[in-house]
Order: sequence, then C-alpha cells, then structure tokens
Amino acid sequence: MSTPKSESPLEQALASIPAQFRKRLLTAYEKLKRDHAEGRYETAGLSAGKFCEVSLRLLQHVIFGSSTPFGSKLPNFADECRKLVTSPSNSAVESLRTVVPRALVFMYTMRSKRGIGHVGGDVDANHIDSATLARLADWTICELIRVYHGLSLEEAQDLVDA
Repeated sequence: MSTPKSESPLEQALASIPAQFRKRLLTAYEKLKRDHAEGRYETAGLSAGKFCEVSLRLLQHVIFGSSTPFGSKLPNFADECRKLVTSPSNSAVESLRTVVPRALVFMYTMRSKRGIGHVGGDVDANHIDSATLARLADWTICELIRVYHGLSLEEAQDLVDA
C-alpha cells in the first residue's frame, strides 16, 4: 500500500489555479530549475519553452475564459501574448494581463533564438541564458503566488527559494 504524495508548498500556494494548468506548470518549472542546476542548459531552455506554453494557456483561460487546448499547436506565441496585453483592463489584474505576457515573450524568444529550440541561434545554450530563464520562471511563479494566494512578493519568493 502506498501513501499519497503530499502536495508541495508551491502546489498549495497555487491551489486555486485549475489543476490542468497547475500540474503542467509546476512540472515544467521544476524540470527547468533542475536542468539549470545540473548544467543541462539546452534542456533547461526547452523546459522554459514548455513553461511558457503552459503559462500562456493559463493566462488565456484567466483572461478570455478559454484557452488553446493542450495537444493543439499554439498559434504564433508573440501574437497570442499581444492579445492578452491588449485585452480590456477589467479582464484580469494588470500583472497577468500585461507584465507576465511580456516576460513570457522574452523567455520564448530566448528559447527560440539562442541555440536552444532551433539550430542556428547566435550562441549555443549557455549558463547565463539558462540562469536568466530560470529567474524569469521564478518571477512568474512568484507573481502567480502573489495573485492567487494573496501573499506578498517577499513571501512568494521565500516559497520559491525553499
């Protein structure tokens, strides 16, 4: 008989995010962090791309009430984020509507243009790019905790650091 796996503090802090998004988001986030820490920079960059794709779908769900289904190809990533940024100001808190999508576009661009997701980037996958992606993912998770769990950024950062 196995004992049920207890939820991580991050899962608890993000419990009000629908499970279909929360579980995928945390899986991509934890893999990104693990791969970066272990020096697997290209793999970390690929996980960052998955993190962005899940985050985009979550934000679509929050702002528009529906999202691109998992298993379906996302249209142009930057265009989809632009739709979030230009959505009505009462559709969601400003951070989720404008700031997070812009951060996701930067992350996704790094994944696509820096020798991570495609051949021919300006540079090969490397430590500083991977560290930047990991910190932006930390920031995004902290923002989600701040919004969904009602903690301050400092408290959210403590959870992420733990």
